[in-house]
Amino acid sequence: MKLFKEFIMLFLAISLGFFVENYREDLSKNERELEFINSFKNDINKDISELDTIIRRRKIREVQIDSIYYIFKNKKFEENSSDLYYYGRYLPRPSRFFANNSSIDQLKNSGNLTLIKNQKVVDTLLDYNDHYIFIESIREREEYLCRRIFDQLNIIFDPYVFDQMTVYDIEFLKPKGKVRINYSDNSTNKTFLSNLQYLKTVNKASIGRFTEHQSRGKNIIKYIDSIYYK
Repeated sequence: MKLFKEFIMLFLAISLGFFVENYREDLSKNERELEFINSFKNDINKDISELDTIIRRRKIREVQIDSIYYIFKNKKFEENSSDLYYYGRYLPRPSRFFANNSSIDQLKNSGNLTLIKNQKVVDTLLDYNDHYIFIESIREREEYLCRRIFDQLNIIFDPYVFDQMTVYDIEFLKPKGKVRINYSDNSTNKTFLSNLQYLKTVNKASIGRFTEHQSRGKNIIKYIDSIYYK
């Protein structure tokens, strides 16, 4: 009988240890899951904040492109030469958006997506990441168009004026007074305006995608909060 009691006590001690260890492991997984969720939320909040700035700058770019098109269409070169140089100098410099993907990339590369128990949450996070990949494809097309328009910029605008406008890498000063514009080559001007129209279209598409991505991010945060912070 005594031996049996000792066996029971030993069995209970081993079982309790097993359950405690499982509990600790589950607790650790839950903590790691929540840690990742918080990290991902921080990434999205950074995206939302950066997109506010990007969208605002893109809308300014839209006005600049329309202004250039108006000046060429109405042949108002001399009276608007300073503005034309200023807007033209920014054409190859669209504001880029680079997503904060460190959390999702780390989880995907480590194979730890199973840490997140809710499959719908996993699908939501992956969908958000996939949407950014689509945005990247638009950026690649825009970069191609910017390279094309460089050839016309080099002919229509004076590089010495551009040099005087440079403050530092991405900011420029508007030239003072009237500056020379080479608008006599109709073929070059037509190609320039054609490429400008393509840039305008891509810029509009980018604004739409950025706005959609930002809205998607806000909705994901609300959804995550409803799951993890009830």
